[in-house]
Amino acid sequence: MLNIFNLKLNNSNFFFTKKEKIDNKSNDRGQTRHYPPANREWFNSIYAYNKNTSKLLHVADKAILKLIKSYFNLYSADLEKTKKTRRARRFRRLSINRILISRAELKHTSDKVIITIYTYNRHLKYYLNKIKTIATLNILKKKLSKQKLQIIVNNGLKITSNVLKQKQILFETLNIGNNKFNNYGNNYVNKYLKIFIVKCLHEEMLYLNLKQIIFVNKSKFNSNYLLPLSSLISKIYKKKIEFNIVNLKYLYLNSYIFTETLVTKIKNRKNRVLRVLKASLSMFKLPPLNKLAIFDDMYNRKKKAQNLKVNHVLSNPNFMLLNQGLRLQQKGKGKGKGRGKGINSISNNSDNDTLDLILFKVYSKNLLQKKLVNIDITKKKEHVTNTVLSSIKHKSVSGIRIEAAGRLTRRNTAERSAFKLRYKGNIRNEDSSFKGLSTVILRGHAKSNLQYTKLKSKKKIGSFGLKGWISSN
Repeated sequence: MLNIFNLKLNNSNFFFTKKEKIDNKSNDRGQTRHYPPANREWFNSIYAYNKNTSKLLHVADKAILKLIKSYFNLYSADLEKTKKTRRARRFRRLSINRILISRAELKHTSDKVIITIYTYNRHLKYYLNKIKTIATLNILKKKLSKQKLQIIVNNGLKITSNVLKQKQILFETLNIGNNKFNNYGNNYVNKYLKIFIVKCLHEEMLYLNLKQIIFVNKSKFNSNYLLPLSSLISKIYKKKIEFNIVNLKYLYLNSYIFTETLVTKIKNRKNRVLRVLKASLSMFKLPPLNKLAIFDDMYNRKKKAQNLKVNHVLSNPNFMLLNQGLRLQQKGKGKGKGRGKGINSISNNSDNDTLDLILFKVYSKNLLQKKLVNIDITKKKEHVTNTVLSSIKHKSVSGIRIEAAGRLTRRNTAERSAFKLRYKGNIRNEDSSFKGLSTVILRGHAKSNLQYTKLKSKKKIGSFGLKGWISSN
């Protein structure tokens, strides 16, 4: 083997021919490939000198997930007025009105561990809705609130006037004097005033109680309250702990949270499996698909080499002309005006740094059309954020697929295992399946646009499993 290697080294033509073949290959497929971050591929990013440390990471992850879940599931029984019984604890376990947590994504460095957690605060939304129900005016819609209020007030005044008329007729028939009538009226008013005051106080007390529960919920995300949790986790890894908590707006944005809620729903014997799966998909709305834009990308796109090197970009004649045009534009303006300093500073260092030259390609259209030169700094910053956000992929969810299999019957008899499937949208990659572009594959076979989770649980009659796919484009 060594002799073959030495022969290859001595033969210089071998390397030359191979290099020529590699350089001549070009993939004319259009845009550059999108490489997702490393946390989409691995839950632990670590470089360990000892092989045994990586073996124990799976056990440590399970212990951390239990600790984090138990921390976020803490509650005060006095504030929420829950009974400390077995049935109450079981109902609490089967409910989704709590802070739902995803699987932790860990990044290990030499002295600390950065833990990112995705949360969906269902507990907070539940109590905020309760506060809205107390304030009855918020229940009404904004468009019809004034009209409905006027109708309610007018009807109320009519009812009270009719009641007073009937009372007066009743007192006249019984031959009761005016003084006695006034006394009866005052007692009647005082009685209902007391009832009204008691109701108002009860509402205020309930409002304060709900506010306290919301404060306890929000304090869980505070760094001061996270210190005891981080100290417990630091004993496992023997490093410093740093938390990155991301609050999700919707339940279906993380596949682990989405599938875990479905598992808890299926555990409850009262719920039917198909109803649970259909209801979960009903909360997800399909984004509008621009078929004309996809057709344009498929058939009318410009042929460009994909995944090029930096030198290949710089040697492009169109790119060199752009660089020369920007230099001439900078010289014509002069130094005294001071316009576009942030942009022109890139072209000053363009000979030295190749990265600055590539950045010109991003802003090429706007710079040549003089859109960014005469604009305020705040608008320039907005433009930079918009360009960065437009270049990011996997922003919107395009499809969900759920598979449930196992002992899913409602009866307490061990029947055959059932299989249920529901989906909405599609889980295909838009670039590879529609546009014909080559895409990245994670860990051998996992697709870059998919979030995949597989969970298992058990009931009295047996165990069942649930798989969830969430696609994004």
